[in-house]
Amino acid sequence: MGKPFKKELQSIKEIYEWACSLEISELKTQIEKFEQNPLLIIGSGGSLSACYFASKLHQSRGQIAKAITPLELFYSKNIIDKCSLLFLSASGRNTDILTSFKNAIIENPKSLHGITLANSTPLNKLSLKLGIDSIIEFKNPIGKDGFLATNSLIAFFILLNRAYGYEVDNEMIIVDEKFNIDLKDFIEKIHKDYTFKVLYADWSLPVAIDIESKFSEAALGNILLSDYRNFGHGRHNWLDKRTFSTAIIALITPQDKELAEKTLALIPSNIPILRIETTKSDSLSSLNLLIKSFYLTDLMGDIQSIDPGRPGVPDYGSKLYHLNYFKLLNANNKKNDKVAIQKKLGNKSFFSLDESDKNIWIKASNNYKTKINKQKFNSIVFDYDGTLCHAVDRYTGLKEDMGNKINLLLENNIIVGVATGRGKSIRTDLQRVIKKEFWNKVIIGYYNGGEIGFLNDNNIPSKTFSKNPILEFIECQLIEKYKDEIATKHKKTQLTIELKRNTTDEFISDVIKFIYLQNKSGILCVQSDHSIDVIVRPDVSKLNVLEFIQSKTKMNGYEILCFGDKGNFPGNDFELLSHPFSLSVDEVSIDKNSCWNFGNSIGKSTDTMMHYLDMIEIYNNYFKIKL
Repeated sequence: MGKPFKKELQSIKEIYEWACSLEISELKTQIEKFEQNPLLIIGSGGSLSACYFASKLHQSRGQIAKAITPLELFYSKNIIDKCSLLFLSASGRNTDILTSFKNAIIENPKSLHGITLANSTPLNKLSLKLGIDSIIEFKNPIGKDGFLATNSLIAFFILLNRAYGYEVDNEMIIVDEKFNIDLKDFIEKIHKDYTFKVLYADWSLPVAIDIESKFSEAALGNILLSDYRNFGHGRHNWLDKRTFSTAIIALITPQDKELAEKTLALIPSNIPILRIETTKSDSLSSLNLLIKSFYLTDLMGDIQSIDPGRPGVPDYGSKLYHLNYFKLLNANNKKNDKVAIQKKLGNKSFFSLDESDKNIWIKASNNYKTKINKQKFNSIVFDYDGTLCHAVDRYTGLKEDMGNKINLLLENNIIVGVATGRGKSIRTDLQRVIKKEFWNKVIIGYYNGGEIGFLNDNNIPSKTFSKNPILEFIECQLIEKYKDEIATKHKKTQLTIELKRNTTDEFISDVIKFIYLQNKSGILCVQSDHSIDVIVRPDVSKLNVLEFIQSKTKMNGYEILCFGDKGNFPGNDFELLSHPFSLSVDEVSIDKNSCWNFGNSIGKSTDTMMHYLDMIEIYNNYFKIKL
């Protein structure tokens, strides 16, 4: 089982050069997305060392990050929805990573990503199956590690270093002769039953974690970890009481060298001390110390007559590795709609509520689901962008599988409406995927319900119109202030402001605030993923589509079910999803009586829409949905 550890050490240069040569633009883009939220970095076994390194890198940018195990993630349910998650796994196949990745989705994290060092991993396949294309895979040329994470760990450190903007050089892999001499001298002073106090600070923490991992997993020795100052708070007593069976491994970087040397100068001279030191600073010091620590592991293997790359695993060890812990821990969990409620609460945590408030929200959630489940619907109204069509498909149009779902509704005499901020482009998209025989049954509310017509009417929206003077004034003011950052399109009852670049919520809020400061009555600003629409009130509303349907249809106790993605003001679906029978595929309002999101995926919002459509049961001229 596994590779000889000494053979793995011989591959360090190859893996190093490979990791330095990789194209990592996609990884850099992923890292940049993490800056918006606290980051939890999840790994098992040796990969946990890389998680600690990633955490240090993220914190160096002034962001909150924490390295945790899959089990710790399970017990972090009360914070997951406030965080982004990053999974690190060399093979992308171990049970804990796959299980925790799958079940983390239920807690609705801000984003969910992973990095592996192999292609076509089970983790990536699981991600795609769940509708989350979020795993970046690199093909490790060395292949699988031995029993301990070695070359994969070096690769992770280099890739993360580069992704966070730290360029590495060949000096990282140099192990100087002085260290070799010090290491051999240290080994001669200890025996196989020694306990090792590993002292660290700042950037050497990930290496301390890795030494503990390797020594424990390969049974090389007892490890006690402490930073240099916590060592002074009683941890030193271990040395006093076990003087003849304890040694110190001191990890030293330029930033903490003075503290380290003053600490070590106070240690009795009969305590063996190994200094693993680097002249590199910040994150580069971690990489250099990591490589040097591997040679300590190698010699400790010689002392113990154990090859760290293949120490052997007992039968019960394999059973422990494959233990289905999530099933055991969830056995007595009471299911409720905590995730759906948390979406309603926004930044306030469900876990911060007292029991009475929790029960109020749980009751509201259950009541709403019951109301929706019991109701018969003869009509359905969708928002388009972000609901039926994902942002990445904006210019290619509705996916065929979504079109098939709509055609199935139409085949069973269900009235379909689409309420969108777009103009005639929506008609082209829908005509491409909806069967022509049903075009006269599909109602479109163009420009947020400013103009309404059937899909077969190519004269709507109108091609000619007079500019609204209020919208024209606002357009001029916007162009003067934001000319390099926005583009505008003036329609009959709507001014669309398109953002020329990816921008922040603060910038969007600034634009909306500026519009309202023009003190023009009879307007409303609503926001989508790609634009801000200024619409004329009270004439324009997505609810106009519902009124149109009701005017053309005998409802006879049936209702209209509405779907959208921007249910919270100023989202452009906030009115549509104020309807008492409405479901969101993304953002929700605080209202207990409308606009709930019972989706459990953080993938594309259109995947949630498909999930809802799969819940629909069609009868004779009406349908029901089972949430």
